[in-house]
This record gives sequence, C-alpha cells and structure tokens, in this order.
Amino acid sequence: MTTVAPEKRAPKDYASDQEVRWCPGCGDYAIIKAAQKALADLQVDPDQTVFVSGIGCAARFPYYMNTYGFHTIHGRAPAVATGVKLANPDLDVWVISGDGDALSIGGNHLLHLLRRNVDLQFLLFNNEIYGLTKGQYSPTSRVGTRSPSTPQGSLDTPVSACELALGAGARFVARAIDIQQPKLVEILKRAAGHRLSRSSRTVSCSTTTCSGISPTRMSRPTGSCSSNTAPRFVGARIGNTASCWIPRP
Repeated sequence: MTTVAPEKRAPKDYASDQEVRWCPGCGDYAIIKAAQKALADLQVDPDQTVFVSGIGCAARFPYYMNTYGFHTIHGRAPAVATGVKLANPDLDVWVISGDGDALSIGGNHLLHLLRRNVDLQFLLFNNEIYGLTKGQYSPTSRVGTRSPSTPQGSLDTPVSACELALGAGARFVARAIDIQQPKLVEILKRAAGHRLSRSSRTVSCSTTTCSGISPTRMSRPTGSCSSNTAPRFVGARIGNTASCWIPRP
C-alpha cells in the first residue's frame, strides 16, 4: 500500500477569496501576510483554526483568512473567543483586536482573558488612533495628540498594552513592527507554539497597529490610519510597530 503525503500548504492557502480592503499603505496588509506565512510555516489545519475579531479596521481580518471566523461586537471578541475555546478546546483560536477595541470598551474583557489563561493567541493591532471612525484619539495615543476629539491635544497618559498584559499575569508578551516581516513571522510562530500541558491551559495575545511589530515600545505613526499554551499576547504596531503578550500558566 502506497501512502501519499499530503500536499504542503503555502501562505496563499490561508487567504480567502475576499478582496482585502484597507487604506493604501496600511500596516494591516503586512500583518495579515505575516500571519498567513506563520500559519503556512507551522502547517496549521485551516479546518481547526478560528479567527475572532471585534470592531474596527483590524476586525476585517477573519474575512480575509481561509479559516473559520467570527466578526463579533465592539470589545467583546475575548468573551466570544473564550466561548469558542471552551466549546471545542482542540481549536486553534486567534483573537484580532485594535487598541481602541481591546483597551477601551474591551479592556475589562481583555484583562479577564489574560488572567484566566485561555489557550489562544491575542493579536493587538496598535496604531494609537481610532482609524475606522476618522482619527479620534485612542487609549494608546500619546499626550499632546491632536485629533477630532482632542483638538487642543490629548491630556491623558497612554495605556501601555504590554505593561497591562504583564500586570494581568501574561507569560508570553512580545511586540513587533509590521515592516519587519521576518521578525513578525517568527514572533507569531513562537506565540502559537508557546503552550503548556492541556491541563494547565495557556492563552496567547498579539497586537498590531497600522504598520508593524517590534520588541520595544513603538512610536506612533503620523496622521490617522484606517485600518496591529498560556494566553499569548502579541502586539503589532501599525505604522511601524507591534506587540505580543502571553499570561502565566
């Protein structure tokens, strides 16, 4: 009896037939390419993979992946992803969120996702602005940021996503820039592979902004961007930066 080895999947095999639509030059294009490359390198089974998103430019992600997916409601992607993982623990679950979606209306859900050690990856696209709603300042906008909602400049101290993840007990935390493709792909692969025994569950998180992922604090891109097993948190910076976090076992 001759056994035929299954054909190796390429990055294009993880792309859906939907037209990818983000603003020209947005780092989300680079991030999704990195994710598809990482899945191909790991030979992940699309039928056992789920991408869950909230609201915002990054939330279009599931439409563009040839996997299962949920486009949920603002800030609630962590809650829905937790339900998916509880219903079928064998699924490989990825949560896609932006800085406003994850750290503002969804901040409480992200906190509890991390502390509960859900076995999944969380990707945070951080562009330090509300891109989809025309450029209002976000929880990660820097002091002095001028936007339609802060015409005189923001007075608020920005949230550090990585510090928040570490404070919630994340075990694996990483940042990357969208334009650094090899590094971003490697970080996503390491996040996906960071698992403990099934009994001790873990969770993964990643973050991306308008243009990238980097292991250091990223700088904010100029202008607005309409577009970044223990819990693993990865932050990707759009407009040249990104991050990744993972909670403790």
